[in-house]
Amino acid sequence: MSSPGRSLPSTPSSGLCSDRQVCIPSDVEELLIDVVADGFVLYCCGDRAAPSALVASYEWECCLDLVTIRDFDRVTAARVPKQHGVDLFAPQVAVWAYEGPPQRALRALLDLVHPTHPDAPASPFPAPPRLHIPRAQQRPMTIRLPSPGRAHARATRLAITMASRDSGSVKDAAGLPGSALDRT
Repeated sequence: MSSPGRSLPSTPSSGLCSDRQVCIPSDVEELLIDVVADGFVLYCCGDRAAPSALVASYEWECCLDLVTIRDFDRVTAARVPKQHGVDLFAPQVAVWAYEGPPQRALRALLDLVHPTHPDAPASPFPAPPRLHIPRAQQRPMTIRLPSPGRAHARATRLAITMASRDSGSVKDAAGLPGSALDRT
């Protein structure tokens, strides 16, 4: 990402490295591919060769699941309620957030329960500041929509997972170690 001396490469390959020699670890690349395969819309903010941020979103009827990547040291994922035209680049409120190493944050997002699950987070709190991408850093922007076959992949997968969780066979993302953000 575009922080001092860092950038995010623009094309996927194993062990990605940019011209500034910042590499995406292959396990992080695989998780990013999983996020895209789950039906998330991908927003590349800034120059495609050295974006200032990547944002991925999945829209539910009542909320958005988001991940914001500004660098690969710390990734922020969140579920934000859709209220009054939420800005996915500057959400004010979240009901769930996880900020930490990319592997844990992306895995926590992928493992987050379906929004209609009885254990789904619902208590609002201020959204983490790292989700905010200033308007000046958003442009130019490249948007990658999921293929029609993938657009509902997350909803389908989590509905199946929800049925499995009800039978007690899948671990809840809240059980992950790390720095899950609590209400403040």
